[in-house]
Amino acid sequence: MGKTLKYIITIVLVALMVTAFVLFEAVHIDIIVTDYEANRLLCSIIYHLVVGALLLWLIYIVGNAPYMSFKYTNLKKLLWCLPCLLVALVNFPYAGLSTGEITITRPDLMMIYIIYVISIALIEEIVFRGILLSLCLDYLRNAKLKYFFAVLISTSIFALFHLTNLFVGMSVFDVLLQVGYTFLIGAMFAVMTLKTKNVWLSVIIHAIFDFGGLLTLEIADGDPWGNRVFWILTIVCGILCAGHIIVSLINMERKHAA
Repeated sequence: MGKTLKYIITIVLVALMVTAFVLFEAVHIDIIVTDYEANRLLCSIIYHLVVGALLLWLIYIVGNAPYMSFKYTNLKKLLWCLPCLLVALVNFPYAGLSTGEITITRPDLMMIYIIYVISIALIEEIVFRGILLSLCLDYLRNAKLKYFFAVLISTSIFALFHLTNLFVGMSVFDVLLQVGYTFLIGAMFAVMTLKTKNVWLSVIIHAIFDFGGLLTLEIADGDPWGNRVFWILTIVCGILCAGHIIVSLINMERKHAA
């Protein structure tokens, strides 16, 4: 199969996934259980399984997803991931839960919620890091700054994908804020995938990040944004991790240019 055709097929299938996402969010289906919140989470999990089937088809057609294979990750690479793990861990609203500002209102849905965040992380990492990042690298293999542009392009698409939340009732300000921070977190996952040479550590850390970040949207009540401790930890860990990511990306480009 020609390279151009692979890119066209990839774009078409990603567009189909985005369309499926918008339709899923716009049409509420009450067919699994009578509990509205449980039904919503279960429907989302099923949607991600359907998208997963499309992804398998995409991987089969494209035939170029080197970061999808399970590979042994040595201790050095695991230690490299620690700043990224720290960013994910501080996204959990510890302070809000300890002070009572945040309360878990549906502890009975915890197991479903865990499967839900794993399914989101799995699909997003496979699409945007496992497949799209690989295609960008392949296309830019002779470019001077191939890693930088591959991360920039794949992460920009990942961030802009979240504009679909405009169709489900989120305000323009909230969506633009989400696009901004998903670009930053997406760049972290992209460089992590490049550094470890597999997508699965990114899936794990992405799921941990979403577990804390989506808690008050799904099974808890409260405002995680109003807590000072949360912001201090987020800013400090974010700056440290950003420096770590930038230095690693520069080193990759130096090795590529050598």
